Amino acid sequence: MALKYPQFEPHGDRLIRWMENANEPDCPVSITTLNPGSLPKPMDWYIEHETKWLEPELISSIVGLGLSVGELIPNDLEPTESPCVRHSIIKTRNGVTAFVGTIGPGVLFVYSIRRSRVTIDPYVSELAKMAYEMHYPLDGLKYIFMNDIQEPSTEPFIEEEIYPSREGVKYRSAELQTWDYPSPEFRAIMGTPIGKVVGSFILGAFGQGVKRVARIVTFQSGEDFHKLDIRFDIENV
Repeated sequence: MALKYPQFEPHGDRLIRWMENANEPDCPVSITTLNPGSLPKPMDWYIEHETKWLEPELISSIVGLGLSVGELIPNDLEPTESPCVRHSIIKTRNGVTAFVGTIGPGVLFVYSIRRSRVTIDPYVSELAKMAYEMHYPLDGLKYIFMNDIQEPSTEPFIEEEIYPSREGVKYRSAELQTWDYPSPEFRAIMGTPIGKVVGSFILGAFGQGVKRVARIVTFQSGEDFHKLDIRFDIENV
């Protein structure tokens, strides 16, 4: 059968099979044990994390997902420390490799990732996994948000091919669009560079046949809806 999105569907299909089946051969992603002490040339890396309350925009994106939203909003009557952590891992010598995001109980927001194709630095999926498990158990992670996507292949593909697959759907809109497994659109988004980062995160964190992406949700945020955000919902296989 001809693929609807041949540019990305084959990559997505492979990732999906590796996530779902512990016996699917040729998976290139092993469980990662990367930690701050095992980073190559650790003095080249800048690691910072601080507690920080979620911005209202992020709060609105997790309403209705079953997370403890009330705990993520500051209460002036009973002041507490935010359970969320802004975390940065950046290497600035001999090329830039970076992960910047916010970690909360059950949720990971990724704002910025960067890695050269020719470097031997750890993959950003490994950095993200290392950052999350420094604060919360990995098994409780249910949602990964890739925020303000500017990756030059993913964003145009979703705007120009994925959204037009649904009649009447506007690309620049706050309306959520859900892409369910195993639709061609779901498989294609998983095969984009951004989808591959999330798939590699899951495989590197849990191994094959343990966790998978159950659905993908896309939406726009920011002034004039100029930011593309993608939510990946994670469930047990």
